[in-house]
Amino acid sequence: MNWMTTKWWAAMSDDPWKDLTPPSSADALNARRVGAEMPWGFFWARGIDRRCLLLLRHAEDASPKLRLPHLKGIETALTDVDGDRNRTLVLRLLDSAQRDIFHRLCLDIMASAAGAETETDAVAIALARTWRWHHLLRGGGDGRLSPEEQKGLIGELLVLDQLLRSLSARDAVSSWRGPLGAPKDFEVGRLSVEAKARRGAATPYIAISSEHQLDVTGVDTLFLHVAELDQAQSDAPGGFTLSEIARRLHSAIGITDQLAADLFETLLSAAGFDWEDDYSDVKWIQGPDRLYRVGDGFPCITPASFPGGVLNVRYSVSLFECEPFRVPVDVLAATLEGASHGD
Repeated sequence: MNWMTTKWWAAMSDDPWKDLTPPSSADALNARRVGAEMPWGFFWARGIDRRCLLLLRHAEDASPKLRLPHLKGIETALTDVDGDRNRTLVLRLLDSAQRDIFHRLCLDIMASAAGAETETDAVAIALARTWRWHHLLRGGGDGRLSPEEQKGLIGELLVLDQLLRSLSARDAVSSWRGPLGAPKDFEVGRLSVEAKARRGAATPYIAISSEHQLDVTGVDTLFLHVAELDQAQSDAPGGFTLSEIARRLHSAIGITDQLAADLFETLLSAAGFDWEDDYSDVKWIQGPDRLYRVGDGFPCITPASFPGGVLNVRYSVSLFECEPFRVPVDVLAATLEGASHGD
């Protein structure tokens, strides 16, 4: 990115908060815009408590409608700006001992968002990059995704692969909302897709992680895509690794739209994937996919199913009971293509 090579970027290695004095009132911030070369509304800031902040001011219609990541020692929030239709994404350092890490996080977020073509993309990329740091800072393990996490991510990538056949690269990648904590993994206008993956020999059910995943409120069409994935021997015909499918999709996206490829990388990072991690020891083989159209009578729990106050519902759904709602897998592409032509 050209802006990273400027003298301004070189100066960013200095502590950007050292000359910011705390404001005189609790409801104010002392903020300084991050250089004229940065196309989006990033600000270094401090509050009356002297804590360091990074702000991303943006229009209301560019604001994310998604769950925000929770980082160790760092608070994330969305606030309204009084008197106009703007909002602010706020990252606040709570643990001063992590100041250097927080600085690197802020630089990484801005570097990722700088190349975005629209403010909506810039906010989405900034949030996705923050999710990446959420995974990095949560600690534990060797940093790689577990086999179960790999399976779930591959299930989402298989759906993205299908969307790329019906949508532009930009629209397909932008529709992938799962890494950002959205209730549905994919949102294409008023059509949503929830992606699941299961072992072929396992008991035929899928785990649902919230009461919102199969809720059709606010959508015209909701599909449940279930991929069959089993771990394979290293020499099994047709076997592939998580890195291989990620690399294949990245290459296909980059051929037509490099910005979409950059966003894809950021979303992969938000999902916990790192290109430097070695996944060669875990190979997968794909079985048949199943597609279900979620509608009236579909076996699911939604917010309308129980009194208010019940939250974070987790449950399992028998695929046997879903059979009346099963449709051919090509119905997804046909529905997408029909929507794009206004049918």
